[in-house]
Amino acid sequence: MGRNTVGREARKKGYHTAEAIQRGIEKHLSGLSIRKAAKDCNLPYPTLRRYVTKYRNNPSCRLEPHYDASKIFTDQQEDSIKEYLLDCANKFYGLTSKDCRRIAYQLAVINKIEMPPSWKVHEMAGRDWMRGFRARHPELTVKKPEPCSIARATAFNKINVQNFFDNLKEVLSRNPSFANGSRIYNLDETSTTTVQRPHKVLAAKGRNVCKVTSGERGILVTTCCIVNAIGQALPPAMVFPRKNFKAHMLYGAPPGTLGLAAPSGWMNTELFVEVMKHFIQFTSASTDNPALLILDNHESHLSIEALDLAKASGVTVLTLHPHTTARLQPLDVGLNGPFKSFYNSAIDSWLLRNPGKNLSIYNVAECVGIAYMKAMTPTNITQAFKKCGIFPFDDQIFTDIDFLPSEITNRPPPNVIDVEKYPDDVGRCGSPSILTPAIYSDDDETDAEIENIMEELPYNKPLPSTSYHTPSTSEVHITPQAEVSAAITDDRESNYIFQSQVMSSPNIVTQEIASCSKETSQPTASTSRVQISSEIKTSSPKMSGGSNNFISPKIFRPPLKAGPRKTIKRKLGKSMIATDTPEKNALAEKKQNKEKKKKLAKVVKTKLFESIKREQSDTSDDEEFICSGSSSGGDFFIESDEEEIILNDNFSPLSRKPRPDDYVIVAFNIKKLNVFYVAQILEELEEEDGDYYVSFFKLKSKITQTFSLPLEPDTAAVNKTDIKYILPLPNINGTVRRQATYKFPIDMSLLNLRY
Repeated sequence: MGRNTVGREARKKGYHTAEAIQRGIEKHLSGLSIRKAAKDCNLPYPTLRRYVTKYRNNPSCRLEPHYDASKIFTDQQEDSIKEYLLDCANKFYGLTSKDCRRIAYQLAVINKIEMPPSWKVHEMAGRDWMRGFRARHPELTVKKPEPCSIARATAFNKINVQNFFDNLKEVLSRNPSFANGSRIYNLDETSTTTVQRPHKVLAAKGRNVCKVTSGERGILVTTCCIVNAIGQALPPAMVFPRKNFKAHMLYGAPPGTLGLAAPSGWMNTELFVEVMKHFIQFTSASTDNPALLILDNHESHLSIEALDLAKASGVTVLTLHPHTTARLQPLDVGLNGPFKSFYNSAIDSWLLRNPGKNLSIYNVAECVGIAYMKAMTPTNITQAFKKCGIFPFDDQIFTDIDFLPSEITNRPPPNVIDVEKYPDDVGRCGSPSILTPAIYSDDDETDAEIENIMEELPYNKPLPSTSYHTPSTSEVHITPQAEVSAAITDDRESNYIFQSQVMSSPNIVTQEIASCSKETSQPTASTSRVQISSEIKTSSPKMSGGSNNFISPKIFRPPLKAGPRKTIKRKLGKSMIATDTPEKNALAEKKQNKEKKKKLAKVVKTKLFESIKREQSDTSDDEEFICSGSSSGGDFFIESDEEEIILNDNFSPLSRKPRPDDYVIVAFNIKKLNVFYVAQILEELEEEDGDYYVSFFKLKSKITQTFSLPLEPDTAAVNKTDIKYILPLPNINGTVRRQATYKFPIDMSLLNLRY
């Protein structure tokens, strides 16, 4: 019978027990017919007849089906596969059905379990086994995962979440009026475009179906939603992609909606000041009636004007850590999703009422008004705040399973490593005296065969040779009465297994490494890790040699762990109370430095163009240049009676102090190699980093030694010690409409010039 035959019941097997068969046989032997005995014992007649025949031939025969006769793995072994699959899925690195079939094949090969010949041909388990495996473990199912970026998966960790809850707890302790949740608000923007995402429709089978939309690409209108922890929703703010806002753009919007306009359609710092005024108006916030506003730390939300206005009005602004809003922001957790669904439905309804018309930005407010009332219900709002642990306050609402994706990139502190807390980093400080090949059984030959099999498996490569430093007694403290079993694996799919054993009476193991010496004969591989694992012992009669040691997928598969942390050059965002004076001052200083750099860049660009214009105006159209050739490079000849100067790396001290508008040679040390650039001094700095602010030239040709200014000014601050030579004035070739070419009357062919 076909497995997936429609209209037929699933095959019933294994519903009768040995006791029921025994009673049926006894009743038949006492005089009843087989059919009547089968009916009295609720057994199928053919089944009882078959067992009666077997019993007559052999009274000690088995009286129940032996369904495990063709079973590949034991229940414990299949449980290890299931646990590994669930662990990978919880860490956002879920495996497909084919991956599971490959793991089953590798598991059978490593543990020397008998398998069908087709497994060896395809190097994976069969579809029949996969179908049965899923039937035996109904908690496993095939799902289409939601895409999740690495930043979002790793940023939601215990430290960042606890930092947010600590800030929230501090704010709640400052203002007792926040305890009832009536003054806790959340603000977030979402996109509402003129092109909807169509819902599923009914159509004929075997044919493609389409749904009308307003255009190929939608026009963005930003909708800023504000909700309260007790279930209230404030009127939203809408940003239209126009230079000036018109009142008719809000036709059909929720009453009290704030209308704004920006050419891009996005929220910016200037518009957010108006949103803050809108929030203060509808919340009646003041110093006597404070309010808490939770939002993400987008640049538009952290404008100094908005923070000053909020602080003066008694509004405390609490920001979330970047990339954690999907779990910590109520609007993202339980409100934006329903709002988008109702908004798409509203657009579908509008298109049905207006066939042949395009939905424009002037109709978006009407659809937003319909969706906003349906999605922002008191039940949805309160449940979203509760799910985030904001109100009622619950900083333990997230479990260890929620933080599993971030455990992949968690690293220990640089100096102190605890084996129980950070087992995956002890290998960097391990001692070679305690590293021995993994012991799978008491037979060395069997162990060698297992290692050879593991080398031949897919995704397995030998571990690169690594020299380990032996820590001194002061560096490593090993508690007595300890026994450690460790499997060292490599992140780059190298799956040799080692064990570090400190033999004594079995007890709880604790090991603390205070520091790792930097004196090593060879740098330790950054990808080597120690995975503390215990041997899973099962009695499997199918394993050759009578070995009872079972190797689970967690041991021979590549571990899900990131490599060593790289140096972070930029300062990352964080959760903070933005209206506090220290945080607000830091934001103001950051904004001031940014504006100062923009202003300086504008001045530099102006000076560059003025210099080019002045130099080109000094040369008349009828005057011949000293050097001839094209601006794109060619043969240039210097007409001078003086001997040409040839420069090399041995520069003499400068004869005078460099001045603005001087052409100089600047040296940089890159990877222990000196490289040189030609630049023009723009101004002398006093308080900034460096002594001079210069604009670098672009080398067009090393053969002709010609230079030109880049399309975008390449400016930087350099130290006086980096200026090695003051060049003479260059010969300029070119016109105003074409890019000028600079040729210096000096030979720089011996210098390591860079393009």
